[in-house]
Amino acid sequence: MRERAMALALTFLVPVALRLLPLRMTLALCDAWPRSPGNRASAVALARRIDRWMQHGRFLWRPTCLTRALVLYTMLRQHGHTPELHIGARGPRLKFSAHAWVSLGGGVVAEPDASIAEYRLLIAHGA
Repeated sequence: MRERAMALALTFLVPVALRLLPLRMTLALCDAWPRSPGNRASAVALARRIDRWMQHGRFLWRPTCLTRALVLYTMLRQHGHTPELHIGARGPRLKFSAHAWVSLGGGVVAEPDASIAEYRLLIAHGA
C-alpha cells in the first residue's frame, strides 16, 4: 500500500517539478526518491501502470514522453532496478523533434526499438 501511495505521489510531483525546476534538479529529485523494500515489479508492469495513471490524469498535466520517462525511471529505481533515462533528438535544425525514453539492461522499456533508433542521443542519465 505504501509503495502505491508513493508511486501515485510521484505521478503528481514529477510534472510539477518539470515545470518549476531545471531538469538537473528534477533528476536529482527522481534519484533521491525512496526505494520500496521487498517490492520488485517488472519493468513492463510498471510501464503499464504509469500509462494507465497518466491517461486518467490528463486534466492535471499534458502526458509528454519526458514526464512518462521520468516517472518510469523513478518507479523502476523505487523497485530496485537500475534504469537509464535517455533524451534524444532527430530531424533538421529548424524542424527537429525530441523524445525521452528509459532503458533497462540495454533494452528499451515498453517502446518499439525501431522508433528510438531514429534519435541521436543528447542526454543519458542513471545506471
